[in-house]
Amino acid sequence: MRTAEETLAPGETCLLYTDGITEARGGPLGDELFGEDRLRQALVECAGMPGEAIVERVQMLAAQWLGGGSHDDMATLAISAPRAGRAA
Repeated sequence: MRTAEETLAPGETCLLYTDGITEARGGPLGDELFGEDRLRQALVECAGMPGEAIVERVQMLAAQWLGGGSHDDMATLAISAPRAGRAA
């Protein structure tokens, strides 16, 4: 197990995910990885969304990519820092 420490600025969100997201095989040909680039693009499109919505969007995109095929575990967790001026 690795330990990491990160400080989020007010309003920032950190997304934790299992490799089942990036290694999901599917797409038009049925055997392409969802991959880091596709995940990164999805996160760019989620800018400003609350953590719950980001998790839902990533899970939905990965499930669509699979198209009903078999998959590994797909877990995501979003951790958000409160926006400036808001109590935690």
